[in-house]
Amino acid sequence: MKKLLRRPRLRAAAVATVLAGGLVLTNATPALADYNSPLYPTMSACNAARPTYYSSYTVPQACHPMYNWNGTQVVGYMFLVKTRY
Repeated sequence: MKKLLRRPRLRAAAVATVLAGGLVLTNATPALADYNSPLYPTMSACNAARPTYYSSYTVPQACHPMYNWNGTQVVGYMFLVKTRY
């Protein structure tokens, strides 16, 4: 192995492989992450959709209004889906 790493092309390939593997591992998202539901037009539609997100791994939170960019108008309703640990 020592003799192989003395060759510049093989050494560069080994370094590139290690760096690429490190980047993949550090940028990977966790498998069990919380996520937002789609945007629903009304509060009743949001509450009606919440039971479909119950599972042995996830549980939905309460529905909350989502506002436009300056906070003056409700554009829909959304809830957070939490993972169970």
